[in-house]
Amino acid sequence: MRELKISPGGVRGVVGSGLTPELTVDFACAFATWCGGEAVAVARDTRRSSEMIRAAVVAGLLSGGCEVIDLGVGSSPLASFAARELGAGGGIAITGSHNDARWNALKFFGPDGLLLNAVAGEELLDVYHAAAYRLAPAEAMLPPAAAPEVEERYLEHLLAALDGEAIRARGFRVAVDFCNGSCAPLAARFLAALRCELVPLNDEPSGEFAHLPAPTAANMRQLATLTRYLGADLGAAVNVDGDRIGFVTAEGRPLSEEYALPLAALNRMERRPGLVVTNHSTSRMVEAVAARYGQQVQRTPVGEGYVVDCGVAEEAVLAGEGSGGVAILPATMTFDALLTLGVVLETLATTGAGLAELVAQLPAFAVRKSELACPPDLVYRCVEAFRDRHAAEAPDTSDGVRVAWPDGWLHVRASNTEPLLRVIAEADTAERADAIHEAALTFARRVAFGHEGG
Repeated sequence: MRELKISPGGVRGVVGSGLTPELTVDFACAFATWCGGEAVAVARDTRRSSEMIRAAVVAGLLSGGCEVIDLGVGSSPLASFAARELGAGGGIAITGSHNDARWNALKFFGPDGLLLNAVAGEELLDVYHAAAYRLAPAEAMLPPAAAPEVEERYLEHLLAALDGEAIRARGFRVAVDFCNGSCAPLAARFLAALRCELVPLNDEPSGEFAHLPAPTAANMRQLATLTRYLGADLGAAVNVDGDRIGFVTAEGRPLSEEYALPLAALNRMERRPGLVVTNHSTSRMVEAVAARYGQQVQRTPVGEGYVVDCGVAEEAVLAGEGSGGVAILPATMTFDALLTLGVVLETLATTGAGLAELVAQLPAFAVRKSELACPPDLVYRCVEAFRDRHAAEAPDTSDGVRVAWPDGWLHVRASNTEPLLRVIAEADTAERADAIHEAALTFARRVAFGHEGG
């Protein structure tokens, strides 16, 4: 099976299998054509393959006459910010994000800093499939140029969105696990500007990840021990490209990545109540926070592009997912782990509470998540089987199959980023969540690899 996923916002695959230099050059040529040969900001994460992918991206962009703004090793939020701050035609972040080190990807941002939406993504794919690329003469090709001032302006932008004085007055100690990704230098400057003491973990940009990159509770055991042992006020696990975050309490309790969005919502609802946008797979905790302030939550298909695009269109104050990705609107146009960390620190500073106290304000739902590896044809066969199985329960089929009951819900869908079927369940009790989840997983295995009974 060729491990490659193409979506409106980008292309993702296993390097040397699905994601090859040839494919990368072609997509970069297509993007150069789509943005009319305008300047493009390019950032990359620390994976060993990212330098190779960068070379292919630069070649494709230069062939289309684009000025390449080389941000070097940098986060996805930085690439998004640079695209809109510099008036570029777009941006590309080279990062496998939450995937393991075998994977890499191109994330495409428009001139507004948003991931390409379905319409723009289809336009890009049309160019790619037609291979009708813009070709510039040799004299129009300039060497890539650095833009060191962009990082400074990005930091100023983040700090302007926060109550910096309140945070500085508290003098927090913050343990951060960077998973050997791209964010450590920028995060150090960000926290220093807020007079926080940084306790770094896995901050060497080695390309060898200390653990799987996703900021899940299972991947935060080392961080939890460090946070408790050194008496930090909280711990934070930042994804390798700076778009997702997970938290650890001062007592050393790693929190599910599902907590990032409702914790950020506590801050936003207090400062500027408004609509919150999330996806069909995210915990109902965020509804509980929004309801406290008389606000609504709107749900979309899974994917940063869908969630943030809807958030911008609906003038929401927050858009995020249960993966730990949160966009503080309108300050950012993408998921941003550093700004999410900042708003949680602001809430701690202005309330005088600890992180565990904030968590205690949220309802204690039980969430279960699993994935079933199988080729795309089997994935979609499973989705169709679930649609038939739950037809009498009026499921939402806008993104896979989502079934809701008074005490819980089930969402089954094809992954946007890997050849997987994702099965997510949430309920008021652990027993009910286990029952929903196990029944769904058993049924999915039967459909994919056995008979359809059950």
